[in-house]
Formats: sequence, C-alpha cells, structure tokens
Amino acid sequence: MTSHRIAPVPAAPTGPAGTTAGPATHAPHPVVVRPLASAADYRACVVLQREIWGQTFDVMPATILQVVAHVGGVAAGAFDAAGALAGFVFGVTGVVDDKIIHWSHVLGVRPELRNAGVGRVLKEYQRRDLARRHIGEMYWTYDPSIAKNAHFNVNVLGARVVRFTPDMYGDTGSPLHHGLPTDRLVVVCDTARPARDASSAIGRADARTPLLTIEPRTGDSVLDRGAPPPLRARLEIPSDFAQLLADAPRDARAWHTATREHFQWALASGYTVTGFARDSETARSFYLLERELRDL
Repeated sequence: MTSHRIAPVPAAPTGPAGTTAGPATHAPHPVVVRPLASAADYRACVVLQREIWGQTFDVMPATILQVVAHVGGVAAGAFDAAGALAGFVFGVTGVVDDKIIHWSHVLGVRPELRNAGVGRVLKEYQRRDLARRHIGEMYWTYDPSIAKNAHFNVNVLGARVVRFTPDMYGDTGSPLHHGLPTDRLVVVCDTARPARDASSAIGRADARTPLLTIEPRTGDSVLDRGAPPPLRARLEIPSDFAQLLADAPRDARAWHTATREHFQWALASGYTVTGFARDSETARSFYLLERELRDL
C-alpha cells in the first residue's frame, strides 16, 4: 500500500443554494496520506481519538490499529509537513451475504483542521485503496442531524443511504454526542465508480415539494403522512444542530426525535435519499427524497 501526497485542498465546492461543502476551505499545509506503520503512529492515533472525542470515549486501541491491515482493513493517517498526525481513517473488511465489503468505522481530524479538507482526502484515499484491491463496496455511518455531514456524505462523496439505525452505538461517553441517542444513517458507496452527482435531484426540488418538518413556515406544503406518499418529498433538519443544541437544547432534542421518526417513516414508505440542499435565503436544510412510480 503506497502513500499519497495531497496538495493543499482548494476552496470547497459550493453546494446547492449557496451551501458550502462540509469538508474544505483550504488545507493550511500539504498532507501525506499513508498507512499507520509504527508504534509511534499507533500511539499518536490513540491520542488523537481522545483529543477529538474525549477521554472517556471507547477508542480504537493501538493493537487493533496495528493488526487490521494484515486482514484487509485500512488504518491510514494524514500527516502534515512536520510529520504530525492531522487525521486518520480506520475500517475493517469482512463478508456479508457471501460478498466482500468494507466497513469504514472511524474517521477523525484534528479539531483545528476541521473544514480544511483532510477528511475528504482520507476518504478518497480509502476508496482508491479498496478499489485497487477489488473490494467493491464501502459502508459507514453518520449522524443524520448534522447538515454539513449530510452534504459531505450525500452530495460530495455520493454515498447511498441504506438504512436508519436508532441509537446505533448507545451512550459513547463522548461530549460530542451530548448524551443523545446515537441515531445513524448507514450509507454505502461503490469504490470503483465516481461520486454520484446529486445536482439533478437538487434541481427537481423546490419550495412546493411536500415537506416533513416540525417547524412549518408560511407557504410550506407539509406532507400528510396519512395520505398516499407523493413521488418527491423533503425532510428538514436544522442547518446548525450543534448551535441549536447550545442555544435551545429542548428544541434540539425535539428535532432529533423528529428526524428519527421522519426517516423511519420515509424509508419504510419506499423513499430513497437523492440529495441534500440548503436554501440560502431561508437558511433551511433538507434531505431530498424520491420514491419509484410503480404500476398498480
């Protein structure tokens, strides 16, 4: 497995309706992405996990980081010009339904380098490495309530939503999770294919598209879950959940519960996630949903 030198990441692509992509403005220094390969690398990764998620977080230990590459997994780091670990990605490879797949379990970036593009280059490195080894599918999870992560995963990386899992990891003890249930979307990407372009789906959504929300505004077409599901819908989440949690924790928890209920209903009703959009005029954020038209 070779290392890859990544030049400073350019400005983030602008997303739908003026959204800035989650992972990038520009990287302050070039980074080298390579496998973790020494005791010092493994120790640095353990320290970084605690720096990101807190001292009580159930970290990936150095021994597991060391052995995973021997069984087809990935444990790679992004190192800055000074040789310091700026971020890492860890995943395991296994068999599901007689098919070899990869589960990307953890991706973390040093706090001061968030939004600098490091997460994206780590994910792209991981995808390329898996494609080289003919491992066709990579799965991972993310918090559906975080708008910038939704844009990054759905629009930028082209991940396809597979399912919604309530409280997937239980209480992690991390202050980043605020004691909330760790609800997650499970997503997958095809490692050998380019990222799916979500712009066509974004172009088909507008203010008239029926909406799942707990805070309807004047002019909204609120989706009636008791009626036959429309072909297209939108599912609203807060544009900045972390800020809402700090300013109005009760409201944030209500949104968290609603997001769970809305996703469970939408996926059970045959919808797929086709994109993520942010309306720059109203500062609202929406998952874009579509369901197939089937012959009766």
